[in-house]
Amino acid sequence: MESYLQSLTSESPKDNFDISPFVKSMATGKDVPTELNYKKEFLEYLLKNHK
Repeated sequence: MESYLQSLTSESPKDNFDISPFVKSMATGKDVPTELNYKKEFLEYLLKNHK
């Protein structure tokens, strides 16, 4: 899914087609750290928001 969205928002698309403003707005330019422990982060989120 991530690769698909990146291909839609890349600066040099392979096909010449317009990208909707909504899809462009999804591109933040931020990278997810490779060492991110998403399971731990999600658990902390659940514990914080479901007390």
